[in-house]
Amino acid sequence: QAILTFRGGADGEEPPIRIIQGPRTQIVSERGLDKVTIDRVNEEIFIATSLNQILVFPREANGDVAPIRVLGGPDTQFSGRPTIRVDPANDLLLVSGGGGLLVFDRTASGNTPPRAVIPGPSGNQFEIYNDLIITHRVDTIYAWSIHDTGEDVRPLWQIPAPLDARAETTYQRGIALDPLHKEIIIGTAAGNQVMVFSVPEIFDGSGRSSLNTNTAERR
Repeated sequence: QAILTFRGGADGEEPPIRIIQGPRTQIVSERGLDKVTIDRVNEEIFIATSLNQILVFPREANGDVAPIRVLGGPDTQFSGRPTIRVDPANDLLLVSGGGGLLVFDRTASGNTPPRAVIPGPSGNQFEIYNDLIITHRVDTIYAWSIHDTGEDVRPLWQIPAPLDARAETTYQRGIALDPLHKEIIIGTAAGNQVMVFSVPEIFDGSGRSSLNTNTAERR
């Protein structure tokens, strides 16, 4: 029930340089915490708790400090410990839930309803890049516009990216982006595998107005 920050070059049994922990933090979890994201532009840390709340701290906070904002309540539509991502370019906070993604103002607090819902990109892991929401479901990489909301939203990109047979059966998977090499990295619990797909079209921003079905190159 703490946020630990380590030196970027930490190695071996090295202590954290900062620890956010204590009753004033309101960090509560019944099963451990793993849903943390950092807003590098506005220097904030966001963490989801098992009380269906998102707590926000200054990035360099240390000790038993109170959050600077708390977002939570029935109107938020939070469920469980959602995945959270910050889009500082559009000043938005995106939260998984409600069969898709819930869109909030970045500085939203209290029992605030989402300003929009994107029904397509459901799932517990997603990333944001250049106004695109990127996720992997079953055997396909999807990219959705962060600006498209409503009932009939379709992905801008839909690229087959088949996983290993063992990995396809699990929803426990993570996604990371490598824009420098134009690759998407998928990690799965089944088989304990990490797969890397070359998807230059998503990072190049070409053809954003059309659906693409080319198979991604797996490496």
